[in-house]
Amino acid sequence: MVERARIRAVLADDHPVFRHGVADLLSGTGEVEIVASVENGSAAVQAVMELMPDVAILDLAMPELNGVAVIRRLVERHSPARTMILSVYESRVYVDQAFEAGASGYVLKRSAFLNIAQAVRAVFAGGTYTDPSLPARSLGPHRPVAGPVHDDDQAILTERERDILRFVAFGFTSKEVAIRLGATPKAVETQKARACCRLGITSRAHIVQYAIFQGWLQGEIPVR
Repeated sequence: MVERARIRAVLADDHPVFRHGVADLLSGTGEVEIVASVENGSAAVQAVMELMPDVAILDLAMPELNGVAVIRRLVERHSPARTMILSVYESRVYVDQAFEAGASGYVLKRSAFLNIAQAVRAVFAGGTYTDPSLPARSLGPHRPVAGPVHDDDQAILTERERDILRFVAFGFTSKEVAIRLGATPKAVETQKARACCRLGITSRAHIVQYAIFQGWLQGEIPVR
């Protein structure tokens, strides 16, 4: 059986922790090879032109050149790479600008854990992808590709489940979490398992990745 070639991707984002989390998640699928991971728009243009990846995943707001400016540069230089935006911005103005510049995908950072791999596959295959968490009015003619539509990943968790996953991401045991939340270790384990099942998470490493994408690890570490 012939092994299918992996999707070669350049990743550009000026937040190293988030960038590394995305790279690990995509590499972990076995379908994507991150051939360059850079922190600004100029480096992104250079990497794409030199390495000729299949897909360029670009932060919308980053130093030197923003994601849309990078896409325009690549179009001007006739790069064959497919491009997609990874952003915190949900306004239709940003979404429309990205697609008008030549992007094939737009994924929100807050739902990247759930959607980034699907988006890369869709863009690589020649389709377009718009994050299903975006309001319907922001979609315009660019509809999400066929596939499961997730609710807002924050909304599908209860406040208690989010607290538990955040503590776990910081390294707390179920017993330690139970003490801080006034619950039993068994109850914590049950709620953690329920939350993980809902998100498709299968390991503590995935919980940490999810926490990174949600920005939970940027605050103060809870006191043990």
